[in-house]
Amino acid sequence: MPIKNVVFDVGGVLLEWNPSVTVAQLHPDPEIQATIRREMFDHADWHEFDRGGLTYDGAVEHFARQTGLSTAETRRLIDATVDSLKPIAGTVRLLDDLNAAGAHLYLLSNMPASTYDFLSRKHPFFSHFKYLVISGQILLIKPDPAIYKHLVEKTGIVPAESVFVDDLPRNVAAARDCGLHAIQFRDPESCRAELRTYLPALA
Repeated sequence: MPIKNVVFDVGGVLLEWNPSVTVAQLHPDPEIQATIRREMFDHADWHEFDRGGLTYDGAVEHFARQTGLSTAETRRLIDATVDSLKPIAGTVRLLDDLNAAGAHLYLLSNMPASTYDFLSRKHPFFSHFKYLVISGQILLIKPDPAIYKHLVEKTGIVPAESVFVDDLPRNVAAARDCGLHAIQFRDPESCRAELRTYLPALA
């Protein structure tokens, strides 16, 4: 079937995601950096923040206890990490070109609702999307099949007419299991080349 819909992830696809850089900038001590990575960004509870099981204020309190940082330090770290999510220029150009080519664009991302609120005000490319699924708003998270089904039910898209772009193999595999085509994102150029096989009109 012809592909009509392209569904994008955000972190690692449209925006850079590298919290270790922000951690190192705010906390030069390697031992503190290791603790923050282990007890915060690499901890299962960070995914709970993405899923919406922790509010922003709840996450600040929780990760302050986990890491031993003060609540002020934890708040500054979370805010700086969100602010560090800079656009990947080649993917934003790809998004613009897909929009110009008439593709129907959707977004499916794991992120806290507070992060989305900040980013959507900051980056105009979010206006390209016909519908956005944000894990922290609906209390579902990739790669749970329920979040892909939520997208399909809310939008009415046909999975066989849709291709999903994500940087994590487990999320790509889950999308395929739900009937969508899927591409693992590595860089904007290779992603564009793979999308052309689905959308020949893409330049």
